[in-house]
Amino acid sequence: MSFDSSITACFVLHESGEDLAPLLQTLEGQTRPPDHLVACVNGPEGGVLERLRALGDKVTVLHRPENPGFSTAVNACLDHVTTSHVLLINPDVELDPDYIGRCLQVFDEEERVAGVSGLLLRPSGREGVETLDTAGFVTQPWMRIVDRGSGAEGNDIFTERESVVGVCAAATVFRMDSLREVAEEGRVLDEDFWMYKEDQDLCIRLREIGQRLIFEPSARGRHRRGWAPEMRRTKIGLKLRQHSLKNRYLILLKHWRFREHIWTLPFLVGFEAFLFTALVLREPKTMKGYLLALRLVPRMLEKRRALMKRVQGLGREYLSRPPTIPLVP
Repeated sequence: MSFDSSITACFVLHESGEDLAPLLQTLEGQTRPPDHLVACVNGPEGGVLERLRALGDKVTVLHRPENPGFSTAVNACLDHVTTSHVLLINPDVELDPDYIGRCLQVFDEEERVAGVSGLLLRPSGREGVETLDTAGFVTQPWMRIVDRGSGAEGNDIFTERESVVGVCAAATVFRMDSLREVAEEGRVLDEDFWMYKEDQDLCIRLREIGQRLIFEPSARGRHRRGWAPEMRRTKIGLKLRQHSLKNRYLILLKHWRFREHIWTLPFLVGFEAFLFTALVLREPKTMKGYLLALRLVPRMLEKRRALMKRVQGLGREYLSRPPTIPLVP
């Protein structure tokens, strides 16, 4: 690990005050603890602000009472980062003590690395059994990006360090220079996404400028995911489901390339027909997400043009086409 590496941990709290104590404990317990913390409280603070401010100079505390969305809150945190690296971490994540140190080590040992994430596990619902939460992202043929290995039992399925399509921002160390390079209008995360899939968009942008996202299996943690694939969708808030649907199309508008992805068209048409039918029959209110996406088409096309112009100007290897590989080998 480079002794020149400095790191800030950024996290967003929204009605998750009960997660604050274990989150602070997992950060303080790192063999390479963060040099500084930046916390943004979205919505009602419920006494969390007082508890954070009691930490003194160790933490920068932000409060957004109106809850402008997860992406906006993370961007506000990043505005206060002055270190070379940043850990984006969800409040429902617990890390092994060497997680940050192992992630930082990858930046010294690999080239063109923008972000590093480890192996995250989650409870399976059966006593004593854990399942994989994420080992990086993988892209399905119908251009749906999902967590690799999600739901598989065991923690020895992915054992090699490797470049991946993307990394889940629930617990990822990013290089700040890379994030600044792909910022759109000065914002790292696309605030039009509001919540969900904003990390997928960020990873695609990083890869399009020739940066790499690395999965490091020796860095491990646990994620009490609020929306796991095995959960019934009706248990997820309607607004969140609408934004998740909307954000699928924002990603396609920004990143689908005719030359690179023409082969996905048959899969896309089939999946979209299935998805539309399922929503009509089971979740008609979720379909508002289509309207939300439609309203943002001009903005997404503008961002698409700006990104393509930036990629062409850099003259770097074009890495946007995501490989389609099995979710579990």
